[in-house]
Amino acid sequence: MKMLILSKLFFLSGFYLIQWSEAQRSDITPRSLSEKNLCGTYTTCSECLQQAGCAWCSKKDFSNNGKPLSRCNPTDWYSSNNDHLLEESCSNFVIHSTINTTIEIIKDDPLGNQGNGNQLRPQKILIRAGPNKPINFQIKFRRVAGYPVDLYYIMDLSTSMKPSKEKLVNLAASLAEAMRNITTDFRMGFGSFIDKPMSPFANEIQPSKPYLFRHHMKLSSDATTFALQVNGAPTFDNLDSPEGGLEALMQAVVCKNEIGWRSNSHRLIIFSTDAPYHLAGDGKLAGITSPNDESCHVFQDGDGRFHYDHFRWLDYPSMAQISRQIANNSMNVIFAVPASVRLIYQDLSSRLFGASVAELTDDSSNIVALVQEQYNKISSSVKMSHRASKYVSVSYSSSCSSNGQSINTNRCDGIKTGSTVTFNVTISVNKCPKGNNFEEVIEFFPVGVNEIVTVGLDVICQCGCDETTTTQNECSGAGKYMCGYCVCNPGFSGSSCECGSGTGRKPNPLAKGCKPPHQGNSSAFPDCSGRGSCICDAACNCRSPPGRKVWGDFCECDDFACPISPINQLVCSGPDQGTCPCNGGGVCECLPGWQGNSCQSKCPENTETCYASGEISKGSMCSDRGTCNCGQCLCSKTKEGDPYTGKFCEIPPCNELKECVQCKAFNTGPLSKDGCRNCEFNVTLVEEIKETKEGDQICSFQQYQDGLYCNFFFVHNRLKMESNIPVGEKGECSEPPNIIAIVSGVAGAILAIGLLLLLLWKILTTIHDRLEYAKFLRDRDLAKWPRGENPIYKRPTTIFLNPAYSVGNEE
Repeated sequence: MKMLILSKLFFLSGFYLIQWSEAQRSDITPRSLSEKNLCGTYTTCSECLQQAGCAWCSKKDFSNNGKPLSRCNPTDWYSSNNDHLLEESCSNFVIHSTINTTIEIIKDDPLGNQGNGNQLRPQKILIRAGPNKPINFQIKFRRVAGYPVDLYYIMDLSTSMKPSKEKLVNLAASLAEAMRNITTDFRMGFGSFIDKPMSPFANEIQPSKPYLFRHHMKLSSDATTFALQVNGAPTFDNLDSPEGGLEALMQAVVCKNEIGWRSNSHRLIIFSTDAPYHLAGDGKLAGITSPNDESCHVFQDGDGRFHYDHFRWLDYPSMAQISRQIANNSMNVIFAVPASVRLIYQDLSSRLFGASVAELTDDSSNIVALVQEQYNKISSSVKMSHRASKYVSVSYSSSCSSNGQSINTNRCDGIKTGSTVTFNVTISVNKCPKGNNFEEVIEFFPVGVNEIVTVGLDVICQCGCDETTTTQNECSGAGKYMCGYCVCNPGFSGSSCECGSGTGRKPNPLAKGCKPPHQGNSSAFPDCSGRGSCICDAACNCRSPPGRKVWGDFCECDDFACPISPINQLVCSGPDQGTCPCNGGGVCECLPGWQGNSCQSKCPENTETCYASGEISKGSMCSDRGTCNCGQCLCSKTKEGDPYTGKFCEIPPCNELKECVQCKAFNTGPLSKDGCRNCEFNVTLVEEIKETKEGDQICSFQQYQDGLYCNFFFVHNRLKMESNIPVGEKGECSEPPNIIAIVSGVAGAILAIGLLLLLLWKILTTIHDRLEYAKFLRDRDLAKWPRGENPIYKRPTTIFLNPAYSVGNEE
């Protein structure tokens, strides 16, 4: 670790040394080369304009001794007094840099002290600025005494809340009186909720029809009517434990006219329940799939009561939807809940904008003190927030803490009515959308206060010279001259659009072009990697910044990441000592005889440091397992690819220890016949194998034991060769195959297949016989037999007549 820190300090010192010498040579204000290179990667004026600290030179043929220079550079890199470097200077030419920021206060009415006076100042600001440049201004806030307060009480009227409802009736007058002690302009209203009146959420078969949300009383100063409305509201049974409170809360927030919210009041909602809540997605249990639309759907029925009527079509709202509407309507929500559900609503309030939790007693008898306490907390604290797009970042600071020091915060606590709090606001445009100029309106507001500071932001992201029309002389009639360079028409290229189909030149068949083959002609990839000029679509002329080098067929290589030698101030100490390879990760490749992160040091000629103690006489350099490079051993690898380790490559890898461990621990393996010869360490059998110190690794070997192949494990340290190696006494063995189960399964499968084939044969033959018999019956019915007598046929009976027999002569 110490060597790493020293090498970094060494590198940084050299880095700033060459930076200082470069500034001395050119009389230019010292500037880090990394920043110069960062600006130099941008190839258009608009891109350069959007970078903090960068400026663009619109001088034509901006070069140094004929070599093109990057037009985008740090602002103070340019100098108007470079008489000895006139070609590099951009004096007397327009330098497009980030415009000066202008802040104009459009409306700045003074802060009020009483009633409906202003609590924020200023009210409207217009800012014109460029990207990546911080803009600072102040917003002042003062809590006005007697500011109007609108309090809407929304209550769960399931049966379990009946005691709380009765207590609220008795305490209505006290609640109103307590709030009037805070402000003389106070109004209160009342609404209730249960759940969606449909299965499986609520019991629809009840004497009174249940509902999800009912608005009973519009905001009014009449505490008696409030008590009557609470007293007359019936309670209902519910089927599941969670209630539809968040959907009711959504309606209470967005129904401005129905509830009676005033535009110039402090809006407060008291949400009282003793049950959890349904969230978005629960409506699917009743077949409701349409998401909540965050709109008001409260209507008045024939009895004059206001109901929420979209419960059958819209799902419960999500936390994000509730939080968004609370913020958009500048409200504070207090969840007044008993201890049984306090943790649930604490989690909910942490996810909502401007919400808090207070604990109720079982019968809500502390509701007056609770509301008064929570309101005092809210009114003595201010939290500044904003609405802005993703292109803008905002930060806050204030000195409202007790010690008066300015800290990064957007919240101030413990403020008193009439005192002024100042927030220092810093905004910055991080990125221009698609590089175009754009305008945005940012709204700043204190959480729970219906006042805003409107900031109109006009961001300039483009150079005016980017819109120059075609110039015949500058760009060979084949392109547009913009900000000192030519943007050529399709088919033309070159610094003056001199190359292309209109020149009659034929492309060189051996030319590699200006883009890698895998990029083709895509316009998404610039020619020469954006770091050089393309010469007639045939070759790249790379641009190298001072002290650095860019090279390659497509200018894809550079030495920006490689360190600079603190001795001769050259990258990798120059080509005689080291090189910076393309795509080498910023690591120098030192030539033989040199070492160091920038190849700045010569290697020692003495190789004795590559021999272990007593090994010089044996000639075992690096234990015969590596080579000596600059006095250090570079260890080789085994056939399996595992490297030797240790200062002298004396520590073998796992695969070279397996046979010795097997022999020492279990007297098995190929070395057991020779008595574990050349195994110079001992082993210890342990029950559990684990890594206990740095460098430990778990190795394994396999051996045949009790008819099974088993894996045994041992611990080997790659940093130090241990004299005693722990080995697991029990291995992990594979179970033998169950021969009986396999034979039985195969025999059963054969028998089942045979029976299946026999059954199939029987079915087919039966079907065939039935078909043949049916054909026989059909043919028999259709047959026609000829009729006639067989002459040789004799009947089986003979008739004889008695001529003497006469019926009439009998006597």
